[in-house]
Amino acid sequence: MGDQQNTVLYIEDNAANRQLIEMILARRPDVTLVMAETGSSGLTLSTETLPGLILLDLSLPDMDGVDVLIRLKEDPRTAAIPVFALSGDPHLQYREGAPAFDGFLAKPINIQHLFNVIDKYLNG
Repeated sequence: MGDQQNTVLYIEDNAANRQLIEMILARRPDVTLVMAETGSSGLTLSTETLPGLILLDLSLPDMDGVDVLIRLKEDPRTAAIPVFALSGDPHLQYREGAPAFDGFLAKPINIQHLFNVIDKYLNG
């Protein structure tokens, strides 16, 4: 795999959304994209790849995105990785007592905003 600091892990169950992000990030050959379809597979990939950034859908089939975030922040190997929530509903990213996401990307994705996030967290 590429440089871990230039790796983005995208955890998303919707195939069309995964394909869209794959097409968008194809414009950025400096970025390696790794994808997972479920929260549990995303947690496994996060410890295997130690990406520089995680993009996390909030509505996954096996657990919600906030639960994935809690597990990521509890694991010392992944606790420092920035995690951005992706959703059509910004209110889903908040749960009392849960850690905060590092940021939020609204669906549909604004490509320039996504690139700004990548530049800040992977190259900044």
